[in-house]
Amino acid sequence: MRIFNASPLILLLEEIDEPDIIEELFNLDQKLFIPERVINEITSKKAKKNLESLINKGKINPCKNGNDETLSFMKNRFPMLDDGELTVISAAYEYKAKNCFVIIDEYLGREVSKKLGLNLKGVFGILLELYESKKITKERLIKTCRKIDKSNFRINFKEIGYEWVIK
Repeated sequence: MRIFNASPLILLLEEIDEPDIIEELFNLDQKLFIPERVINEITSKKAKKNLESLINKGKINPCKNGNDETLSFMKNRFPMLDDGELTVISAAYEYKAKNCFVIIDEYLGREVSKKLGLNLKGVFGILLELYESKKITKERLIKTCRKIDKSNFRINFKEIGYEWVIK
């Protein structure tokens, strides 16, 4: 099970326009979810259109925002997070299953997820997983990472030891 925050979807569905990455991920794990509150954070026409297409195909499923009590607790404990991040983290916290991943790229959201003992991945982690499972080729991995590097999205490939994907 994977619960998406908005920024990874905005990157894949709009900035680099690769919605098929979500479809390939679905082929690995058919439990992809996006909370209703996060759906509302996706406002650009292109990203909305791609997201609606994925939802209509059953590749990603809308889910409830999570328990109000858990959300309130998280909001009080981590006021620096926005509503979308809080919703995703709260939902994953409620599942707390080993196979439940928070898909989030923002630094603070990742740090809170780690602090709570949640599994997490970002866009690059998804790409590596798809590559390692042979769902995408090395060439596709490199091409997609180069598109990310040229986008407004911040992944420091050199800092994480994967500079070769953008050379």
